[in-house]
Amino acid sequence: MQNVHIEEMTSDVSIVEGEMPLTPAQIEKLVKLVAKRIGEMQTNAERIKDATKLKRQSSPPFELGA
Repeated sequence: MQNVHIEEMTSDVSIVEGEMPLTPAQIEKLVKLVAKRIGEMQTNAERIKDATKLKRQSSPPFELGA
């Protein structure tokens, strides 16, 4: 018995040796989800890096309601 933790979901699963625990469709869905999350994390890291790096000139003034 293995504990599996994915973000806020925890589940106990049993795997019989020699059998695939997931169907090919489930594996594909999981791969797409992981790739999407990795992309989101990279985008967020780039956004943080851009927001904190020094620039050669000042940004235009921020206007409320614009």
